[in-house]
Amino acid sequence: MLGSAAMNITQIARGSVDAYFEYGTHCWDIAAGVIILTEAGGCALDTAGGEVDLMSRRILCAGTPQLAHALSKMLKQIELERD
Repeated sequence: MLGSAAMNITQIARGSVDAYFEYGTHCWDIAAGVIILTEAGGCALDTAGGEVDLMSRRILCAGTPQLAHALSKMLKQIELERD
């Protein structure tokens, strides 16, 4: 953890980290990082394995879609109040 969700996500885009997930983030915490990651060829998903929902307050990012989907199957799903 680097202190911000966006910085954690950009470490994947940079190739320094393989994956990152978090529950409780807000849309403003992850929006910029998700754009940077996807433009760099990485994958951002909802922790359940579906499309990113910025308002769900949960995120899973990985360097490849295969890794992201494999990790999503291992995570316990937590429902949070939406942003």
